[in-house]
Amino acid sequence: MIHRGSATLRSGTRTDQGRAATVTKRIGGYARISLDKDGDELGVDRQREDYTYYAAARVGWEIVRDYIDNDVSAYKKNVTRPEFERLLIDLKSGALDGVVAYDLDRLMRQPMDLERLIGIFEDNPKLVFGTVTQDYDLSTTDGRTMARVMVTMANKASADASRRIARKHRELADAGKNGGSHRAFGWNDDRVTVKQDEAELILKAHDDLLAGTRLSTITRSWQALGVKTARESVKPISRTAVKAILTNWRLCGYRAVKGEIHYGKDGNPVIAEWASITTPERVSAVREVLAERSEKFRNEGNTNGYRYLLTGVVRCAECGTRMVPKRRSDYIPGSKRSAFSYACPTKSEGGCGKVSRQGEALDSWITTLVHDAQAALLAAPHAEMPETFPGEARLAEIEAEKAEYLEARRSNKITASTLIALLEPLEKEQEQLKRDRNWFVVEKARAQDTVNLSDDFERLPIERQKAVIMKHVKAVIVHPVGKGARKFNPELLEIVWA
Repeated sequence: MIHRGSATLRSGTRTDQGRAATVTKRIGGYARISLDKDGDELGVDRQREDYTYYAAARVGWEIVRDYIDNDVSAYKKNVTRPEFERLLIDLKSGALDGVVAYDLDRLMRQPMDLERLIGIFEDNPKLVFGTVTQDYDLSTTDGRTMARVMVTMANKASADASRRIARKHRELADAGKNGGSHRAFGWNDDRVTVKQDEAELILKAHDDLLAGTRLSTITRSWQALGVKTARESVKPISRTAVKAILTNWRLCGYRAVKGEIHYGKDGNPVIAEWASITTPERVSAVREVLAERSEKFRNEGNTNGYRYLLTGVVRCAECGTRMVPKRRSDYIPGSKRSAFSYACPTKSEGGCGKVSRQGEALDSWITTLVHDAQAALLAAPHAEMPETFPGEARLAEIEAEKAEYLEARRSNKITASTLIALLEPLEKEQEQLKRDRNWFVVEKARAQDTVNLSDDFERLPIERQKAVIMKHVKAVIVHPVGKGARKFNPELLEIVWA
């Protein structure tokens, strides 16, 4: 494996008489490969071996640090190469006296990156530079000119290859065929038939997400099960990878490009060649839920919301402010005292600071009330949710109307401006109906999420417990207890049922 040390701040050696001997040049070695499918770093290891031999043949050159960007593109402008950036910083600060790489295109494929490096060499002409394949002297005008020509050619080669690959992927997408060479999570190696055990994980995760479970909780459960990505990464599966799996449009049999549905010439989603795992409505609902949670977190940033059962539900009767959970710093595990309380914020925090209540006692009481309410609800006759979204017929009508207007435009019966004027209100209505359908799927899943509170409740993750509570309770109003009163009194609680 590759050793990445720290740059040594030794500038040279001297004889006992103080006369200068061979000056040691502190060299940074750089290696990069754009694609490492197996993650074994063999490509960058080979580059490192070659430039190490090259540096050893140069008098006084000593590689003091390896800068390795494995599985990272140098062509894509939106990609940051962490080790390349570190290399530039160390060269500029004087921690290095030069750099060596296998080839110039390992260092750079964008002219702007070359100019950044040239700027550093112009500021310090004593810096040295070398590549295994060719020699470029960035301290001279001729050397810099040749480097610019070579990087420009490498950039053009990358652009041409990118254009050809993009066109090929477009053709595959239009035909609904697989792109790439690896299977996707949920499918077998033939990339067409469903891998049953992974599909079951996906479907359960969808159910849990729609019922209120957080993505982080699902990620931890997959990690505990030893679930790996389709490429069998040695690292534990990440939250980002789980999210990408659960929101992939290919799950419902749609062909996607860069994470978005690919539409055919007829304006409809391209149906792929592989078997589907779930429905488009289900995937759309999962994406809607995750987007809403991300937006809520950005706006509120409340990390306590998933640590305590009644966060956001309990309110102060004196000022109406939401009460916040506060853990007692003097709590001793096993003691009879409460570990935390729900308290009204102080005046400086927007509340009155006059009301608080024992956390465990309040949680327990509300859970019991919800248990009784749910049992009564299940026993009583109630209207079932419809099997299909009530707006489905209108969505079909909109599609038919849009097709009719498009045909009229193709036949020159209406102008382009008239077409746009007709389509815009339809598309707006269609978008709203699709969002309504997403939340219909979510509410239907939550309505079917029946939990036996006496048996299952404690085993649920905290966010699912909150979802169960909030299905029945809109707010809990907490009244002051009065002076000297410490015993928990349920009569001082006012429940606002959902």
